[in-house]
Amino acid sequence: MRIDAVSDLNSNDKNNLSGNNNIDSTTIIVEVLPVGPFDNAFMYLSKYTLEIGDVVEVPFGNRKIIGLVIGYAQKSDIALKDVYKKYDINIGKTYLEFLNWVASYTLIPKGNVLKMILCEKSIFQEQKRKVKKEVQHKEEPQKTEKTTKCSSIILNTEQQTAYEKIKSNNNKPFLLQGVTGSGKTEVYLSVIRDILEQEKQILILLPEIALTSQLSSRIEKYFGIKPIIWNSNITPKNRKTAWLKAISGEKYIVIGTRSALFLPFKNLGIIIVDEEHDSSYKQEEGGFYNARDMSIVLGHIKKIPVILSSATPSLESYINAQNNKYGYAFIKNRFGSAKSVPIDLIDMRQCKFNGNFISPNLMEAIKKTIDKGEQSLIYLNRRGYSPITLCKSCGIKISCPNCASWLVYHKNIDKVVCHYCGYKTNIPKKCQCCDAEDTYIQFGPGVERIHEELSQRIPSAKIILVSSDNVYSEKSVTELREKILNNEANIIIGTQILAKGHHFPNITLVGVVDGDLGLNCADLRSSEKTYQLIQQVAGRAGRAEKPGKILIQTFNPEHSLYSALKSNSIQKFIELEISSREKNGLPPFTKFASVIVSGTNKELTEKTAKKLVSSFPKSEVSILGPAPAPLFLLRGRTRWRILLKSSKKIALSKVIKSWILSQKSPKNIKIQIDVDPLTFL
Repeated sequence: MRIDAVSDLNSNDKNNLSGNNNIDSTTIIVEVLPVGPFDNAFMYLSKYTLEIGDVVEVPFGNRKIIGLVIGYAQKSDIALKDVYKKYDINIGKTYLEFLNWVASYTLIPKGNVLKMILCEKSIFQEQKRKVKKEVQHKEEPQKTEKTTKCSSIILNTEQQTAYEKIKSNNNKPFLLQGVTGSGKTEVYLSVIRDILEQEKQILILLPEIALTSQLSSRIEKYFGIKPIIWNSNITPKNRKTAWLKAISGEKYIVIGTRSALFLPFKNLGIIIVDEEHDSSYKQEEGGFYNARDMSIVLGHIKKIPVILSSATPSLESYINAQNNKYGYAFIKNRFGSAKSVPIDLIDMRQCKFNGNFISPNLMEAIKKTIDKGEQSLIYLNRRGYSPITLCKSCGIKISCPNCASWLVYHKNIDKVVCHYCGYKTNIPKKCQCCDAEDTYIQFGPGVERIHEELSQRIPSAKIILVSSDNVYSEKSVTELREKILNNEANIIIGTQILAKGHHFPNITLVGVVDGDLGLNCADLRSSEKTYQLIQQVAGRAGRAEKPGKILIQTFNPEHSLYSALKSNSIQKFIELEISSREKNGLPPFTKFASVIVSGTNKELTEKTAKKLVSSFPKSEVSILGPAPAPLFLLRGRTRWRILLKSSKKIALSKVIKSWILSQKSPKNIKIQIDVDPLTFL
């Protein structure tokens, strides 16, 4: 177990940290936090003049490591080694405060949070050129550009009211809610225009890479500035440029996914979190944090505005706005001539299944849309061809050897694939259970199967398939977007990658193949997430002069979610969901934290989880479990889940940290802590 790796150092490691014991009058003792799984700083001697926040290189055991100066010491009882090198980089006191806050709340080791901030390794390689002098440790920005002349952004009455509310909000977080197509982007771009005139830096967070190119084009159009893009797909050269511009304080606009929040901006003037409700803002690999929530914290520390924008805000943000913790504006009408779009349900219980997954009503609507020269968006949030491949002789399903999940058949590569670990294989000729030959069949639809069905039933149709399997870079997103805008397709089939933010004026029909897909699970947020996704994808229809229509296929048309969708009242849905959560003592009215214990030894993992629970101190915090996680096997490791529940007044992170650190666990057991979990897999 490595929660505080510093405390796990053995005696040899500690000896390796010691060294020179000769301290003269020109030498100071500094406390350095290394990059890596460390919560504590180590003391070093330095003949450099160092300030808090300076980046240095220090010896650590038999290697050199990058670290951050976080304090000074008067003396040391042990011999100390010298700081090797001082870089001309200082991250500033605000990011040091931010680092400490993120680590204390999420329980990610401080050194790992530092790693996210100092993420661009090439800057610290000795062979590289030294950083330019304008990025030396200075809190004041270098004003190297003239004030940008911005094109006029025309706002209607509702948008102008929202803009004025944001301007008078006094740096309090602000929830900008508006129906899809209401022009929320123009509102926050108007605020950005004001920040640019102050020569400040702007950060816009997006949940998906696919949304980047469209927003980037609009910013160039309005401001004459090409934004810098930050995500996992950009080149090392562009990453380095973005990082250096951030720390220089130079005026610029960054559009990025969640990790962009940790760029060390010296002159940040505003943070925009677009589609703030989206679960993609939650980091669940290598440490759990929610970039939306951390944006609020960073905005508070830097005393700058944070705008949360969404057509379907999260319950947490909505309640904070209603309680006056956040500023709030709601744009009720679509922009310009675009009208709200009616939603109709197709009761699939009344449809006789004949091997097709598109109902007669939806098929007829698609054909009529094509005849009018307009486009249809067919939505199914399931990649691949079929989610299950089973033997029709004995019913056994093909599962992943590394994860407790069924393998998904992808027809384009003729393989079954695990969407958790990436394992892929051919479909066996012989059943692994009953030895019957050639008996495997596909059960249920994915987007590839819907593509096949529509191609067969409407042979003349021009169809584009959009999912993360074929949209994996900014270039591929731009190419697909241009094809849709140029009407090179009359049917677009897609997953949730198409549900958010895109503006396609000729899409007038949205068909949801399986509206119930997200409802049939144990996730406490399943209704909220399903409503948000369907409402978002429905918002792609009728965004210009042409009227739109939404058809949702469902086996449960009586569900309260559909009642709210049909009445086009998110407020109605939110009120129902709030009432249910409050009645059952669920977040956001209480706090949850999840502890996941995993290991390759099944018995040892279970024993460790039970030992942890038995050692939990008596307190006002309730503990549930341990229980096998719903996804019991993941990447070859068995998983047990412990759930902690408390009132919002209790500092749950502190309770967990003191409890976990008091325990000794086998080294091959991994313990992950997720404060405010969004999923419970």
